[in-house]
Amino acid sequence: MSTLFITGTDTGVGKTFVACALAHALRARGVRVAVMKPIETGVVGEPEDALRLRAAAEDPAPLDDICPYRLRAPLAPAVAARLEGVAIDVDRLAGLIVQRAAAADVLLVEGAGGLLVPIRGMTTFAELAARLALPVLIVGANRLGTINHCALTARVAAAAGLTVRGFVLSEPASPPCGMGKRRTARVSLASSRRRSTRESRRRVPSCAPARRPPPPGARPSARCPARARAAGSRRSRARC
Repeated sequence: MSTLFITGTDTGVGKTFVACALAHALRARGVRVAVMKPIETGVVGEPEDALRLRAAAEDPAPLDDICPYRLRAPLAPAVAARLEGVAIDVDRLAGLIVQRAAAADVLLVEGAGGLLVPIRGMTTFAELAARLALPVLIVGANRLGTINHCALTARVAAAAGLTVRGFVLSEPASPPCGMGKRRTARVSLASSRRRSTRESRRRVPSCAPARRPPPPGARPSARCPARARAAGSRRSRARC
């Protein structure tokens, strides 16, 4: 038996797509493939990632064995579980992974997010993978910044004593959840700032001449330094 833990540099980078592609390729070689998505969050109805994995591997196992924990909130498992009053049993997850690995030639285990995503309390996917000595495949999005993200994930894996089998760069069809909204918010904020600047400029009082000329011999107002200087200059020329 052989097991591979598939993790990502971020959420929405294509872990499920890569895991499904591996399952298809292995099956084409006559390999018996089992799959697991130990925890899936953001589930409304059925766990979509787990169902895709099961279909790709043609895994006959019950969905509860493939995806033991399904949480509604699209958050880190530890946070989503706390909101729903669910206690994720890390020992149970470890036991299920060992069980599932024994029933196939290859077991593909897909994590949620990256290695440091918390499962329960301070326990992360890195610690779960290290506990079972699972080799790691790192999936990253092929975009600006991915070299740094992949290097950081590899360092986390090395620090946890994990073996990195390789890297896969994917082309996600859409940005990670919320990125579009954040980008829109930044644009809106910038536009708001520009409008505020223009409006404040309009409100700044100008040093325009008074509507009615002052009576002869009147001293210029101190409120407008420019007019005061001009009036002083005229008096100086008159003396000459």
